[in-house]
Amino acid sequence: MRRITRFDPAPFRSQVAGEITGFDPLERLDGKLAKRLDRFSSLAVVAAEDALRDAALMRVEEPEEFGVSIGSALGGAALAEDQHQRYLVGGIGAVRPVLAISVFGAAAACNVAQHCALHGPTLGNTNSCASGVTAIGEACLLMQQGRARRMLAGGVEAPLAPLTFGAFDLLRAMSAKWNAAPARASRPFDRARDGFVMAEGAAIFVLERAEDAVRRGAHVYGSIAGFGLSNDAFHMSAPREDGSDSARSMLTALADAGMTPQEVECVSAHGSGTPPGDAAEARALERVLGERLPRVPVVATKGCHGHALGATGALEVAIALLALERGEVPPSVNADDPDEPVAVAAAARSMRIENVLKNTAGFGGLNAALVLRREA
Repeated sequence: MRRITRFDPAPFRSQVAGEITGFDPLERLDGKLAKRLDRFSSLAVVAAEDALRDAALMRVEEPEEFGVSIGSALGGAALAEDQHQRYLVGGIGAVRPVLAISVFGAAAACNVAQHCALHGPTLGNTNSCASGVTAIGEACLLMQQGRARRMLAGGVEAPLAPLTFGAFDLLRAMSAKWNAAPARASRPFDRARDGFVMAEGAAIFVLERAEDAVRRGAHVYGSIAGFGLSNDAFHMSAPREDGSDSARSMLTALADAGMTPQEVECVSAHGSGTPPGDAAEARALERVLGERLPRVPVVATKGCHGHALGATGALEVAIALLALERGEVPPSVNADDPDEPVAVAAAARSMRIENVLKNTAGFGGLNAALVLRREA
């Protein structure tokens, strides 16, 4: 995190963000494609390429059985904002001809499918900050139903534009006390937290059936064992205070995985760093874990990477899978003085864990959860 450089943040209460530095689509993509895609779709396409390369699937067989599921809270909103300014100055002739096909929520998923020549089911959900986890869960459901053999799934977000950023600043949802110390601004579960730090990013995974992965000798980081969804049906920007519906999402994921709450070994929390959000999540975890809550490691990593809205859950799934593989529970950076009864730790811990319960929540009362298991 750092003071925003993409635009002048002086008019806003919050002036810090998690910016990606050094990303130039022209270094990774064909020049014509790089010029056509906005930052939102470019991040998705590059992340998809990286996922396929890591999975040794750069040559895709049976593309009609290979689908795409990508979540994003805001899609191409930043491009739309930029093009509106151009329209005000130069009229419609100054607007990019591809604007209409760039800004809709599924544009990234469609660009990934086209670039990678994947003809399977394609989804682009916009379930706010729960959309990355929702995309992964929905991809698993499609595979379970036999509608796809493999899926590219995850989340992408590129929201750092003045009006988009300012809209969240108006809600007073973002940190404003730590502008002079950006690296300390995102403080999940910490007593000094005052809001989240907006970020950008992308995380996309190759999902495939276990037997296919074993047959081709793939590097398997872990498995998706369960998926749950719910809605608070309470408020558009505030969570239900007792955490009951968030808990229901997590319990649904555990039931889908054939697990009980007593078997949970680690939690990857949403941990946005907002006072009401963290408090409600703590109540939800208390409902799920009961008296075990103070003893189950809870990981909240937004102190490292900020809150990339729809991409954040997918980023945290990646971190959780690496924790399972490496036997190390990552730290909850900036959780120096926790004021909720959750077992966050400021330092990494060597600890073999067999499963992680991943929780996410978003505006609109949207909740999504996954159960991740370590590869045997």
